Amino acid sequence: MFLTHLKLTSFRNYEDQQFDFHPDVNALVGMNGMGKTNVLEAIYYLCFGKSYFAPGDRYVIKLNNDFFRVAGRISEDFDKEVVVRFKTGNRKDIQVLGKKIERISDHIGQILCVMIAPDDIHQLLESSEDRRNFINNTIVQSDKVYLEHLLQYTHLLKQRNALLKSFIETKTFDHHLLEAVTSGMFRPAQYIFEKRREQISRIIPLFNDFYKGICGGKELCSIDYESKLEFQNMEDLIQDHIDKDRILGRTSQGVHKDDLVFLINGEPLKNYASQGQLKSFVLALKLAQYKIVEQSTGKKPLILLDDIFDKLDASRVSQLMNVLKENHFGQIFITDTQEARIKKALMENSYNYKMFYINQGIVVNQATLSE
Repeated sequence: MFLTHLKLTSFRNYEDQQFDFHPDVNALVGMNGMGKTNVLEAIYYLCFGKSYFAPGDRYVIKLNNDFFRVAGRISEDFDKEVVVRFKTGNRKDIQVLGKKIERISDHIGQILCVMIAPDDIHQLLESSEDRRNFINNTIVQSDKVYLEHLLQYTHLLKQRNALLKSFIETKTFDHHLLEAVTSGMFRPAQYIFEKRREQISRIIPLFNDFYKGICGGKELCSIDYESKLEFQNMEDLIQDHIDKDRILGRTSQGVHKDDLVFLINGEPLKNYASQGQLKSFVLALKLAQYKIVEQSTGKKPLILLDDIFDKLDASRVSQLMNVLKENHFGQIFITDTQEARIKKALMENSYNYKMFYINQGIVVNQATLSE
């Protein structure tokens, strides 16, 4: 799976720009704020139909415009064009080979992708929701049943919380109505739990290998999956906490409370790890995610690496690029502010690559190294 061509129209700081990509590595070089990350964001849009960074589509429209369009050509068994476009006041439109996709969920898994960005460290360390999203994004790319169960559970959870809140506001309680909504959550919750537990058990050995490859095995890191469904089924959990839920006006138990625990040498990662160790941990976690998606689908996802060299010393930069090379990752997109650093890392590991020099949303120069 390769992205051969990308065209951006009124997207972020790009008015009208096209890219023809290399099947191995594509390096986007330029000062901060020039638009390097925006290219990765556009590629992510092609894969997931949404932004990795922005809370909504309107935030990625270029200033003084009312629409954006991202078009890409994917080469797999055959070439196919994917277009994502949005106009203020209208619904987002996704088309593949000229055919409109009715639901974003129908598109997920068609173009596989793993993104690694600077904010991942903060988000994965501080937010249990982001840790759950990490698990979800790993599974949904290969398991449509999981995605449907996740959507169903999330929909029913919102309904249940709205009911509980309304009971407080109206000082009433309708047990049968609440039960009608709640009972629909049991089956998807069990499936979600089982798949998460299975995926984490698969991720852990891959993560350990990648972390050792990046850091030379100097620290002992671990990942634990925490879920109340390990000890009770969803129905019993809900029943045991019904009084608490009525007081709080929300659902206090379920797979929406699952979490991951990150440790280094037996201690909480965020309290005892250096900046380099934190970044190496998240890199290893995302690389493990990539391999799980690859193993589950038999296809190599695109990998988007945004500013990953920041806060890594020269040794870890070299080790990281060597890990990517030795483990046969697919098409790589990488951003960096330092041309010499990225070029050195690529040449040391004998990569074929194309380098794009970005300035104010314009490709001002290109250079290719191929065998």
